[in-house]
Amino acid sequence: MKIEVVRAPRRLPWPPWAAIIVGAWLLIGGLVVAMTARASVAPPLCWFKAVTGVPCPTCGFTRAVVAALNGRYLQAWLYNPLLCSVLLLFFADAMLRMLFARAIQIRMARSERRVAWAAAVALFGINWVYVILCVG
Repeated sequence: MKIEVVRAPRRLPWPPWAAIIVGAWLLIGGLVVAMTARASVAPPLCWFKAVTGVPCPTCGFTRAVVAALNGRYLQAWLYNPLLCSVLLLFFADAMLRMLFARAIQIRMARSERRVAWAAAVALFGINWVYVILCVG
């Protein structure tokens, strides 16, 4: 594995699907806030949990964002550690690109990619178990 800092354009290379997902998440979040303010009853944010009774792997992330925006960073991380860590890495990468026109590049051999994917799947599963047991 080789990790290096390379020159990069200051503009983030957002693929269209990522922008659509972020836009949809913000739209849904805004609608939920508006509905809650009007009806004084919060609709279920997690349809997966509403249908199955089990929290989804991303459960707690909306609460984490709200906690982070209110300055409660540890509480935010405790709601969903994996997603908060990924968000922090994304933010650090975005700042590195926008301020210094640099990016961190990771090069891996095929066997190392397999190990990285296995580790990512394991972290995803561990995080999901944590969310089910501690955040629920």
